[in-house]
Amino acid sequence: MSSDMPPGAFPPDQGQHWRPSPPTPSAPPPPTPPMAFHRPPRWPAFAALAVALIALAVSLVGWFRSEPHNNQPPPKASYTDQQIATAKANVCSAFGKLERAVNVVNAVPNGTDANEQLATATSTRQVFDVFSRYLLAKLAQEPATPPNLATAVRKEASSLQEGVVGYLDGLNNSDPEMRPLVDANTEAAKTIRQLCK
Repeated sequence: MSSDMPPGAFPPDQGQHWRPSPPTPSAPPPPTPPMAFHRPPRWPAFAALAVALIALAVSLVGWFRSEPHNNQPPPKASYTDQQIATAKANVCSAFGKLERAVNVVNAVPNGTDANEQLATATSTRQVFDVFSRYLLAKLAQEPATPPNLATAVRKEASSLQEGVVGYLDGLNNSDPEMRPLVDANTEAAKTIRQLCK
């Protein structure tokens, strides 16, 4: 026996390996430590807020920034004489269709029957409504229309639209509220006829 061993100790058996003793079944397992929840870092939220505020500031500056003033009108599109003549002819033709449609409606006898009067009034409203939009569409298709003719056609279309609104509101041409519209329509139509000669 070696003298290094304490008294009462047995030397280990060379054929056996030391193993820890199995836990006793009656002992409860040790409690698991609680999980530590970490707060997510706050810098991504602050960064997103900063980016949003910068974007808002840039958009507000762009919205309220005034356009530079160079005291020069925007360049006008130039059209050839042929383009101007073609546009004028097409717009004048559209106005001619309006006048023919009005003549057709006016040629129908109004009569004293309520149904006949309603039919005539409805036809007139339809003509005014359709041709007000038709004239504006024709102007959009013909940008080479001479400016004075284009202005007169827009006035004509506007007076037709306002007239339809007045008729739908129960007014007629003899009502004082309709008088300015009738006069504006008459003046615009006269100008268009002169320009379309």
